[in-house]
Amino acid sequence: MPSPSPLDEARAALSSRQREVVGDLLAGRVPSGFDPIGSALTSDILIDKRASAARRAGPQLAELPQWRDRFRRYAQQTAARGGCAHEDVAAFTRWLAARSDTDRRTRDWLAVEDVYDGTRRAAWVRHRGRREFVLGIGSRTRVFAIKQAREGDKEGLS
Repeated sequence: MPSPSPLDEARAALSSRQREVVGDLLAGRVPSGFDPIGSALTSDILIDKRASAARRAGPQLAELPQWRDRFRRYAQQTAARGGCAHEDVAAFTRWLAARSDTDRRTRDWLAVEDVYDGTRRAAWVRHRGRREFVLGIGSRTRVFAIKQAREGDKEGLS
């Protein structure tokens, strides 16, 4: 087998360097030899682009409090694997579930996600100020809003 030509070696080195630079930028790091300010701006743009792609693939992210800030932290800690945005949403959801600093609204959001993906059958959650029962049956999911009974509603029930 013939040895690689100098052009092939140069292409391989360039390809490797490009992967390294893009990986650093996607993680919010400054690649060696690059301007820190320009790199920070480029990183912000690339991470926002990744977040927007995830939001298009998973519109339910809009219901998650502060989802864009959380996705930014996730993206800085997790390299893009070159898969589709749906995989990024699933990985983000797993990353979020593994965190110990989640609040009640986030845990409720994660519970609803578990019902939608079939991991669990049902969940009681608080959404937009009201209690909801989310039920998954087969490939369908139903959400039931629960109203609290008022004193006047109890008349005539005894």
